[in-house]
Amino acid sequence: MSSDVTVAGFPRKKVKVEVVVADVTASIVASGRLVVPPPKPDIASILDTQARVAITQVTVVPGAVVIQGNVDVNILYVSTAPSQPVHAFEGTLSLFGSVSVPGVFPGMIPEVLVTSVFATSRLIDPRTVEVNVLVSLRVRVLREEITEVVVEVPPAIVVPTVKVPVAPVVKRRVVTVERAVLQGEAETIVVGTISIPPDKPGASRIIRTDAAPSVTTTKVLHNKVVVNGAVSVRILYVAISPGQPVFSVDGALSFSTIVSLPGVQPGMFAFASVQVEAAEAEIVNARTLRVRAVLRVSVVVTVDRELPLITAVEQLPTPLLAVTREFLVEEIVGQVEDNSTIPVRIIVPAELPAVGRVIQSFAQARVTRTTVLDGVVLIEGTLRITVLYSELPTQRVFATVETVPFSLTLRVPGVIPAYYAVCDVDVIRVVAVPIEPRFVNVKVVLRGWTMVTRVDTVSAVVGVNDTTAGAGEITSPLPGPSAGLPGPPVGGGGQMPTSGRIHVVQVGETLYQIAQGYGTTVAAIVQANAIADPDRIEIGDTLVIP
Repeated sequence: MSSDVTVAGFPRKKVKVEVVVADVTASIVASGRLVVPPPKPDIASILDTQARVAITQVTVVPGAVVIQGNVDVNILYVSTAPSQPVHAFEGTLSLFGSVSVPGVFPGMIPEVLVTSVFATSRLIDPRTVEVNVLVSLRVRVLREEITEVVVEVPPAIVVPTVKVPVAPVVKRRVVTVERAVLQGEAETIVVGTISIPPDKPGASRIIRTDAAPSVTTTKVLHNKVVVNGAVSVRILYVAISPGQPVFSVDGALSFSTIVSLPGVQPGMFAFASVQVEAAEAEIVNARTLRVRAVLRVSVVVTVDRELPLITAVEQLPTPLLAVTREFLVEEIVGQVEDNSTIPVRIIVPAELPAVGRVIQSFAQARVTRTTVLDGVVLIEGTLRITVLYSELPTQRVFATVETVPFSLTLRVPGVIPAYYAVCDVDVIRVVAVPIEPRFVNVKVVLRGWTMVTRVDTVSAVVGVNDTTAGAGEITSPLPGPSAGLPGPPVGGGGQMPTSGRIHVVQVGETLYQIAQGYGTTVAAIVQANAIADPDRIEIGDTLVIP
């Protein structure tokens, strides 16, 4: 036997592992000028600027990740008309940028998560607005590898130089080596009515309709996922009262939709997110508004696959030596979501008139810093609060804007400063109440979310080598032909050939489907992989396709 020959008789299994090549945070700015479309009137002052980001393409180039997308911008403004009616218009900016990530190259797998969006605007002329949108991102790059690991060690080994069998000491660890993912989308339309309460006047014209969706329950059934949720709606309108004052009304609509995902089964974990593609309101009568919202529901179903790894084999008889290999495993330590209320007192500047009546209030959250401490994640940022109000008795519309700091503390048991946290903060509700002519108390309800992960180096035994030549016969007392030591090296006529294509079994796949996809037969795959029962293959199994 030649030196450093891999000894057979230690059953091995091919597994796919995702190696984390890079995990960085970055920001991209989308800038541009938007023009008020006719026949909308000129702008006297900008009240609020909202932005929504959609990533359309992510490309890995040597040393960088290139990100492309679109930013939909909605601008609320006061016009130059004598009565200062409020209007709104929309526009789209292109998002393009690259994030420097040394060591990456084409073929690796990029993952991009938008963590926050912060929009600002500036009036260039009565019909032109300059918009800057800061998009914060988390960029991860993964590399997939197929590797063999030892999955079983004989309880006793006999070598020529030792009279009695040697019992090796085996150390094990269970890790998540792969996650099977299924993704699906569905579009649904939600229609309902909202009544204007008696303390507010009826509507003569709709100015703007804002909708914020949320998921309440997600249930995985056979081949489908049922998603239930609600859409919070806020409508800004012009009243039919003399002077046409501006008011707002809130309401909520519920929705339920089914996302078809062949292969999913009850018991799997599903994460659902909802995005509003369009929302509009129309006047049914002076006190009833009909709302129509188009929602896109996205569902991701994951199956964590745990693999018991042999991390070390000690006290092997001479001349055998266990060969180990290290690879990185990212483990989710914890995910937490919680709501917090931030109280703020806003002082109206002297150059603006006093507050007669609050029409509506807005807030934008920007995360500036995330810190992992012992047992907690601290999220710090700024809130840009806009209070839209009217002066009495003229009912002219004005807005005051103030930026204040905020901090959220999310408790995540078991985390330590060495771990990594990604977070997101959404504004759930803003309530503004005037207490004096120049003071407004504002309460902002924030929903904070964080996921904490750790990247650990795991050693796995990938083989057992004979380090000497002419060692003689090495055997194991285990019954059966596969228990003998040594045998042919793996790939040299054994049961696990390494030639051919590699296929990783996904959710819902059968050997028949896999064979059809590659133009081969079930019998050929069974023979190439020494499969004992063709009807029992596991998600994540790595098959050689002959």
